Amino acid sequence: MTEEERKEIEQEIIEEFGKKEPERIMNSETVIDTLQEDADARRDRPFTGEVVFGAPGEMEMILDFTGLRGSGSNIYHFFIYQAPKWRYAVKKVDDFLFVSPVWADYYNLTISQKQKLEGAIKTGLASATQAVADYELVKHDARRYREILDYFVIAEKTGDEHVLRSMFVDRVDAYTGENYSMISMTTRWPTIITDFIRMKSDWNDIETIRKELDVSQAEATVLKTKNELFKEWKNLFLPTIKERYARIESLARARKKSIDEYRKWLKPYIAKFKAMKESDEKNPAAWITDAYVTPGFGQTEALVGSRLWLWKSFSIVEMGKPPARLEMGNGKWEIYPYDDWVKRWKKKIEYKYNLVIDDNDVEAILEEATSKKGIQMEVQQMYPEDLYYILFDMQWLLSLLKTPPPEGIETDNLMIFPVRTWIMSQNALLLHIIELKAREKFIENEINEIIGAKEIEEDIFKKVETEFEKEKPDKFTKWKSFVYGTKRFWKKTKPWVLKFYHIFFKPGPYEPVFFERVSKMYFRASGQYYGQLIDYFKKQFKVE
Repeated sequence: MTEEERKEIEQEIIEEFGKKEPERIMNSETVIDTLQEDADARRDRPFTGEVVFGAPGEMEMILDFTGLRGSGSNIYHFFIYQAPKWRYAVKKVDDFLFVSPVWADYYNLTISQKQKLEGAIKTGLASATQAVADYELVKHDARRYREILDYFVIAEKTGDEHVLRSMFVDRVDAYTGENYSMISMTTRWPTIITDFIRMKSDWNDIETIRKELDVSQAEATVLKTKNELFKEWKNLFLPTIKERYARIESLARARKKSIDEYRKWLKPYIAKFKAMKESDEKNPAAWITDAYVTPGFGQTEALVGSRLWLWKSFSIVEMGKPPARLEMGNGKWEIYPYDDWVKRWKKKIEYKYNLVIDDNDVEAILEEATSKKGIQMEVQQMYPEDLYYILFDMQWLLSLLKTPPPEGIETDNLMIFPVRTWIMSQNALLLHIIELKAREKFIENEINEIIGAKEIEEDIFKKVETEFEKEKPDKFTKWKSFVYGTKRFWKKTKPWVLKFYHIFFKPGPYEPVFFERVSKMYFRASGQYYGQLIDYFKKQFKVE
């Protein structure tokens, strides 16, 4: 995304959501967090109609479990393998790691692994940089030899040898010595260089040269000798040029390939390094006031945090009515989820992650989300025939604690704070999936920028190309100005219109009635899934 595009999106966000919205987006962990904040702030006027998005207040719980060493990790892994069996799509949103230096074994292991990765990354970057330097040097030689080959090709096809003759004068004859080169002979014959360039290779006798060029007998004799040397130079130099060009061009391609390969090799190392993200990278000073990080008491401690989203579709059964799903099983969208609401909120995602997400990108995301392809434990993320979904937002924190003997203990303290339930329409779920993809692309772009990947080169090249494009006169300036003014007028009047809009029109394709239908039917129907989840954890925690 260019700086101009980013400023334009920022201005649209300000006009749509308010002046403080850009700052709020950048300070939030995810854009979905701002959506959740908005949903919590408007419990008296929840999201309905255009989108359904809300959290049943009674379906929120903090789970805290203390067990033997390894039990916390076991519960986490048991769960993420169990959830897909219940048809949940499971995605990790974020994670972090903290290891106290007092815990020497774990700390040294973690730091040594990061240092090894860091060393591999530095070595790889140095190798890639050197490969670039080598490539540019070899490519420069290849371009020069290619240039000379082109002159030979032109001379062969058109019979025009003036460039080759000029090259012979500058790069060969000039070094034959004083009084022997044509450059030194210009004091006697000022036009001798021009006369030589005008010559033809088949002028083999002095008389022809003298008549064609209108020069003296002495100059014609010299020109004949130089012409013979020129022809001999051509015969000897052309095969050498072909051989050198082939050798150097082959070496240049090998260097270019090595650059791409070095960069590919570096990607997994950088990805693994970023995955070992320490929690104090964001705010190191926070640990100064954290009461749980107290190495002075002699305990060894490590904290591992992870945030998961898991979701599945669900249907509402009303007395005497079929489930709230359309065209069951035919795989077609009856209500297309990529609507105006998603497009408005998508701008926030583009702004936060500095990405351009166009309609084709969203189409690809939808195609992937409704596809059954993937790894063995992965399930389909969206179903075109299902309009509503339940999503659990879970913040995991595993504290590994080891206190000194003789009364010391080793424990795993696993907290999920909290398990929070969200009921949403399919367009709100699409926004969640778009942000997950944007986070992946953001990390990928960061890695590409670090290694100077080919994609970055191509983007820079395209930007340079646009600088040379001529601006075409805009024939529709007045019309565009009118449309832009109309849009600005609508944005200013829209909040007032929406206050009365729901009285006369249905605000959107989804459930418009919250207190009588969403809260009493959709929220209640989601209780069985919430109960299943909590019961599972209680069983794992061995809580009755």
